[in-house]
Parts: sequence; structure tokens; C-alpha cells
Amino acid sequence: MSDNYSVSIQRIKKVVPKSLITNDFESALKDTQDRMSQVIVNDNHRTKEILMTSIHNFYRYVDGKMTCFKKDGVKDVKFIKGTPHGKLVIDFYNFSSLQLDDIVNGRAFDFIQDIKPKTINHAGYDNTIRGEFPQLLDPDHAEEIDRLRRWMQDGHISHYEYDDANPVYPKAGK
Repeated sequence: MSDNYSVSIQRIKKVVPKSLITNDFESALKDTQDRMSQVIVNDNHRTKEILMTSIHNFYRYVDGKMTCFKKDGVKDVKFIKGTPHGKLVIDFYNFSSLQLDDIVNGRAFDFIQDIKPKTINHAGYDNTIRGEFPQLLDPDHAEEIDRLRRWMQDGHISHYEYDDANPVYPKAGK
């Protein structure tokens, strides 16, 4: 049993009713190899569906079948109403959408926050006031600094490694 599965099942058991956690669901969860973070349960009036998020994907389990969606395929999300009887709409880039009309368990707003498209703000590089820091030493470095910052925000390097690799910040006292 992997560490991701044990953490995921603990989080899921806090939200999902025990009657929905079947052996088929547990085996489908093991097959995903992802660590789940946000969980909601939607009642679509013929069966209940469980939706879960991981770092890069979100999953929908309904009728014994696990479906994986990529988070970067989400175009827009609309939060309409929180639980109980919550409502939300997820629009995809392929012009399809997923409408959840009766969310009975979980936190719908937190689920939306985890899957909504995230835009990273680009730094505005202009001529800064002389002598003030941080200032851009060479405007040609702007794109590289943005890539470096995204690399740090995605968790690939630490803030200290970012500071060391960034030519803009002064290194006094290091």
C-alpha cells in the first residue's frame, strides 16, 4: 500500500459516507497513484459521484468507473452555491462542461479553488529608479527571471536557490 493511497483514503473517509467507499472504489483509487486533496460528493439523482483533486489532475468516480481530467484542460469554473445542495460548473477547453447540481458532501468552494486555472503574474520590467533594489540589470534577463520564478513557485527550487540564481537581487550579507 503506497503512502499516497493511505493519505488519500484518510482524507476521503472524512468526507465521503462509508456506504460509498466500496472495494471497487478503493481499487480504482489505488490505480491512480495520486495523492488526493479536495473531495466532494455529488448526488445526480440516479447515483452518487465522488470527485477528488490531486496536484495535476482531478478525478470523477461514478458507477464503478474512475475518470481522470487534467487540471490544465480546465478553461473556467463557476461557483454557484455551497453545500448542502451545492452547485458548480466546470468548463473545459474542448468546449465540454461538467455541471454538478447537488453537492451533498465536501467543500465545493475549496474544490473549485484547487482546479481553477492559475495564472502567474508576469513582472513588469521597466527602468527602475536609479540606486533602488531590486532593479533589472539587463532587460534581456526578464524572460529568464520569469521562468526562474515559475520554477520556484512550482516547487522545483527553494526560495534561497531562487535568490542565488537571480541576478537582480543584491547579495549583501550572504
